[in-house]
Amino acid sequence: MANLRPELSIHMNIKNALLFLSILISFNTFSQIEIYSEQISLDSVVNSTSDEINAVLSPDGQYLYFTRKNHPENIGDSKDQGDIWVSEKNEKGDWTPAYNLKAVNNEQNNTVIGFLNSGRSLLLSSDNQLAIAHKNGGKWSTPKSFEVPYLSSKSKELNASISADGRHILFGIESFGNYGVEDIYISRLKPDGLWTSPKNLGSSINTQNQEITPFLAADNKTLFFASNGHDGAGSFDIFMSTRLDDTWQKWSTPINLGSKINTKGRERSFSFLLDDEFAYLSSTQNSDGYGDIKKVKIAPNITPIEVIADTAEVIDIVAEEKVIAISGSVIDKKSNQTIIGAEIYVTTEPTNKEFKTLTNSEGEFNLTVGEGNNYTVKVKAFRYLSAETVVTDAALLNNEQLAFSLEPVIEGNTVTLDHVLFEQGSPKLVEGSEKELNLVVEMMKYNPDISIFLSGHTDNQGKSSLNVELSEDRVQTVMRYLTAQGVDKKRIAGKGYGGTKPIASNASAETRKLNRRVEFTVHKIKD
Repeated sequence: MANLRPELSIHMNIKNALLFLSILISFNTFSQIEIYSEQISLDSVVNSTSDEINAVLSPDGQYLYFTRKNHPENIGDSKDQGDIWVSEKNEKGDWTPAYNLKAVNNEQNNTVIGFLNSGRSLLLSSDNQLAIAHKNGGKWSTPKSFEVPYLSSKSKELNASISADGRHILFGIESFGNYGVEDIYISRLKPDGLWTSPKNLGSSINTQNQEITPFLAADNKTLFFASNGHDGAGSFDIFMSTRLDDTWQKWSTPINLGSKINTKGRERSFSFLLDDEFAYLSSTQNSDGYGDIKKVKIAPNITPIEVIADTAEVIDIVAEEKVIAISGSVIDKKSNQTIIGAEIYVTTEPTNKEFKTLTNSEGEFNLTVGEGNNYTVKVKAFRYLSAETVVTDAALLNNEQLAFSLEPVIEGNTVTLDHVLFEQGSPKLVEGSEKELNLVVEMMKYNPDISIFLSGHTDNQGKSSLNVELSEDRVQTVMRYLTAQGVDKKRIAGKGYGGTKPIASNASAETRKLNRRVEFTVHKIKD
């Protein structure tokens, strides 16, 4: 090389540098993990023409568990939504043909979540319920139910994973307090051996779309999950994020794991062992059926936490308060159509803490709130009059489903203010009537392009001329209240009709009270 011409030596150095650079960019490099290969299919040894999803390795790396859907050898035949299958490694380190793990399956949807007791206990979900099976003499026992308080999911399948130390379960579910559809939640083992209620990981991880199949690496900080709500290449991509503190609410911005792993297909259920050279996932890209189990070559740069064996103490950083589950639905009062994306606010008394969520694609909401004496539930939606109610603790404990029918703010719609009441024979408001009038104020401020016409009504008792005068005075009382709260008086008109426009019979005291009312009709402001 010493005899080479200088220009040739420079040319070869540049060539070598470019070659080295091409090697560097041939795999994706992140601080926590390096990816050295594209997807490698496990072929028909593991996969079939059915859907294979949710791959989980046993702690010793010798068994690969996954869910196979709608296969004729499932417990429920081809109609079966999912059985757990398993493949074993042979002496050469190759995977052998997969077989149905019939001892733990039933005709419902069955999925492995992970392992406890060094692989001697198998945690799984069956028909969206948690269960645990134990291995004795090489055989798995029939699964028994396993409880996490207030675990509830409206998803068709419950996907979850348990951390390597067995103290954290992560769920990808549509549940209480979600931001959209499926979100990722965490439940943690407490010192008394019970589990905390699932807690949403927050808006850094979760979006208004779907976040599913979470996997927590052995450092209990690095999270992998599938999402169609963050920017990706296909329907679902695999993302990675790092926990920033001990609240489990602050996370780094999720990173897409790149084109080696993510394709135009659906990628999900990414998982690995620190001492294994491969990570496993499910992908529909170039699959024999729906989803196939694939692997990619990796080098994780993750330091596992120290696990102290046989200790009963678990440090729970965030104090867990008692919680109450609240659920319900929201519809349009005129059309009976569900309202998607309605805002739900729950304030607990006496702590005055506020919790919030949105209605899902079916107009339903679920959330958990801190325990209190009473709960004020408020529902808001664009182009609707808000609604508010107070619910007692006892009613919630009886699993009461709240149902809200919101009045649409549309041209010509007439709304009766049922809770705006007056003292008998007087235009003076009964204490508490302000709550519903405040909802009208809120509606007027959110919809500056409308005006309202107030109508005052009485029953037919007494002199008709005095009834008209009383109804006029009550309309003026409402108008003064609204303008005092900042509504432009030019947007409010009204008239008292006395007892001339009844909506119910005046024959009994019970029905007469329905005629004593104030209404407003919505009108568009003309340009």
